[in-house]
Amino acid sequence: MNASIARAFVAIAPPEPVLDAVAAAVSRVVLPDGWRGTPREQWHLTLLFLGAVADADAVVRGLRGACADRGAFSLGLRGAGAFPRARRAGVVWVGVDEGAAPLVSLAEAVSGALAPLGHERDEARFHPHLTVARTRGRDQRDARELVAALGDDRLGERWIVNEVVLYESHTRSSGAEHAVVERFPLSG
Repeated sequence: MNASIARAFVAIAPPEPVLDAVAAAVSRVVLPDGWRGTPREQWHLTLLFLGAVADADAVVRGLRGACADRGAFSLGLRGAGAFPRARRAGVVWVGVDEGAAPLVSLAEAVSGALAPLGHERDEARFHPHLTVARTRGRDQRDARELVAALGDDRLGERWIVNEVVLYESHTRSSGAEHAVVERFPLSG
């Protein structure tokens, strides 16, 4: 490969039945002015945002190492929240309930493997989530009604996370498009 990537991230992709359940929950919510829904094809759980990648081969090697001895684990989605807080938010998300600990551990392994390549985590603490809505621009708005409307129910069945995906993200006028660069099985 030995190529660069303009914008990349490492994530977990939920299976279609789980995405169907998220879509059903989101479809019942009316987004107030100033909010836009995140398209289904962008729904994922980011482990690490990389930004520009100068050496994709090195990132692939790092991810292979981070995933090689990791076992698959069960994960479930439940409830909603907002960043930075519901009263003044820029993002509304669906959260992780079951499987959060192994997901956090996996994110730490990915971050540790890629930090020497200059890809360090921006935020101090990893908070696993799937973004379902954003404000337009950089505004922050009250998201309490959105969070309440999404509720605290489980969204879909638990599933087995058995791979990590390196994505390339292309920004278009119609929104971001994500393309799979490589998949890394969890086989430990």
